[in-house]
Order: sequence, then C-alpha cells, then structure tokens
Amino acid sequence: MLKRIIDWLDERTHIRNILREQFIDYRVPRNLTFPYVFGVLSLITMLMQFISGILLSMYYEPSIHEAFDSVNYLIMKKVNFGWFFRHVHAAGANFFMALIYLHIATAIYYNAYKRPRELTWIVGCIIYLLLITTALTGYILPWGQLSYWGGVVTPEIPGSIPGGIGEIIATWMKGGYRLGDLALGRLFAFHAILLPMLLTIMVVIHLILIRRIGVTDPSGVEKKEEKIPFHPYVSLKELAISMWFLALFSFFIFFKMDKFLPAENFEPADFMKTPSHIAPEWYLLAFFQVFRSIPDKFLGFIAFNLIIIFLFLLPFLDFSAVRSARNRPAFFFMYIVLIVSFVSLTILGTLEPTPINIKLGLFFTFTLFLFFISLPVISIIECKRMNLEREECRTKEF
Repeated sequence: MLKRIIDWLDERTHIRNILREQFIDYRVPRNLTFPYVFGVLSLITMLMQFISGILLSMYYEPSIHEAFDSVNYLIMKKVNFGWFFRHVHAAGANFFMALIYLHIATAIYYNAYKRPRELTWIVGCIIYLLLITTALTGYILPWGQLSYWGGVVTPEIPGSIPGGIGEIIATWMKGGYRLGDLALGRLFAFHAILLPMLLTIMVVIHLILIRRIGVTDPSGVEKKEEKIPFHPYVSLKELAISMWFLALFSFFIFFKMDKFLPAENFEPADFMKTPSHIAPEWYLLAFFQVFRSIPDKFLGFIAFNLIIIFLFLLPFLDFSAVRSARNRPAFFFMYIVLIVSFVSLTILGTLEPTPINIKLGLFFTFTLFLFFISLPVISIIECKRMNLEREECRTKEF
C-alpha cells in the first residue's frame, strides 16, 4: 500500500529524482570535519523553535497586565505539556545562538566567505542579525523583572545617537516614553510573525546557495575528483551526531533549566524596582561590553555596529588566494586573537564595570578590531609571495 502511494506521488512529482539529486548526486569533500555539522544542528534547532513557538503563541497574552501570568501560570501550570514547550523554546534559543556562533567561527576558520561564496556569507550575516533581533524581542515577552528592564535598557543604546535622532528611535522602540501594551504587542508581532518569516526566507536562500556552489573544502583546495555522495557517507554521520545533540538538549530541558530561566525573571515586572546589575543575555555580552567600555556612548554605539559591518565585509577585506587557516599561519594567529577577544569581552560583560574591567574591555575591543584591520595586510603579503596582483589574487585558488 505504501509503495503504491509513493509510486503515485513519484509519477506526479518525480520525488525520487529530487531526493536522488539532493542526497546522492550532491557531492561534498570527503575530508569534512566535525565542525561542519554545526549548520545542520542549527537547522534542527530552528525547526524546534518554530514548532514550540507556534504552540506557545496560542496561549500568550501580549498585555502588560496578562503577559506574565499567561507565561508563568497558564502555560507553565494549566496547559498540558506547556512547561515542556516553554523549556524547549527557552533552552532552544540559547542552543541556537551557541550553534550559530560555532558555525560562524568554523566558516571564518575555513575561509568559507571567499569567492564564489561571498553571497552565501552575506546571507548568513543577515540570518545572524535576524536571530539577534528575534532573541531580543523574545527576551522581553515574558514580562518578568529581567525582561522588563532589558526592554528598558535596549532602546537606550540607539538613544545615544545625537541630534534628537536617538531619542526618536528610542521612543519608537518603546512605543512611547515607557514600555506598555503598544510596545509589547509590537514586539510579539515582530517575534511571532515578521522575524520568523524573514528568517525562513533567508535560511532557504542560504541553503540554495550552499547547494548550488557546494561546501568549502577544509584543506583550502577544491578537489572535485575527491568528492563523495552526501548520502550515505555524510548524512548518516550527521544523523548520529544529531541524536547525541538531542540527548544533550533533553538533559538541559529536564534537569538544568535554571541555566536558561533565571529565578529573577519569575518576578513580575516592577518599574519601581531596578535590578542591581542589568545585562543582556550571554550571546550579546561582547557587544554590550564594547558599548560600555567606550566613555562616549555614541562612539560605543558606532563601535559595536562596526563589528557587524566588518563581518559583512569579510569577503572583501580578506582577498588572498590562499584558503583555510590551516595554510595561513598569520591568519591563524589573528583568528586566535579574534576568538580570545570575543570570549574575553563576553566574560567581562558579566562583571561589574569597574575601572580595571573597563580598561580590559577597551583592550579586547582594540584586539577584536585588529583582526579585521589585519586581513588586508595579511592578504597583500600572501599575494606578494605568489607574485600576484590584487585582482588576480582574489580570483585564483591555492
């Protein structure tokens, strides 16, 4: 019976040919390393976020008087398995961002942003921005004490823009001079409808580009004759790793949710009670530390936005013909500087802004920018060694 249904579908959709093209005829480098699985795990996590988010949105009330109770009473206590889907969504957001950071770090290490994959990288950066925005809007929705004050502080960052422009942006973001029903309804619409729709479009484009152009070879040299079918050689490995990932994810959902749902956010929002230390979630702490390390808040705002701009420009800053940090000692050193700087800024973001922490923040902000500034210099040196002009260097592969 099942075979007859499949045959009927195949006759009308050619589903077997499509699956063969996407899984068997699709070839990948035979030396793919473990970090390449972070993209697949990110996709799995995104699907879990969509499913759990849809179920949660059925019971959430975007009102300052009802939002907290709809999350912490109705969903957590009254709805069957509501607590489970909230745990999946809360933990999934953190796992999703962690996987995205690992995915970005892998792409930078293997120079996956270079020709002809520039557009794939740029679309990936857009996905990253959409994820940050989605995470920010979702953080405010439970309307707990941390959520509320996070929503108060966030608009103050663009509010540092001079000339009255910043104040206009901050007022628009808050829906007035203080957070209220208008802002909460707007944030819910962005988080539940607009941003997931844009994210889905960008992810589909990202996947199409990857399939069209192919995966970067870890060795830095494209070897078409050494490629293997995606299925079963790679697909089964990714399936096995995905099972281990889901097991780890389940452990946190059932036993360690205090890591993702802090006790302070189980207190209703109180605009008369300011928390002693207001900081964003861990995945934004590096940008937060850059912002507060610079005395002039407008310059701090420019600085952390420049980091994102430099990420978009990475394919054009690094124009060397040599690919992969394995083959580029100078690039590998600066890559370590980038990772150490970003992790250090993240750790500093969790600490009080003491004078020594501010100085350390400035130092690691400088070393973070040093990575991007060094890329054209490293590229020129590597091109000179091969006696190639800039344009010739950009188009060749070694």
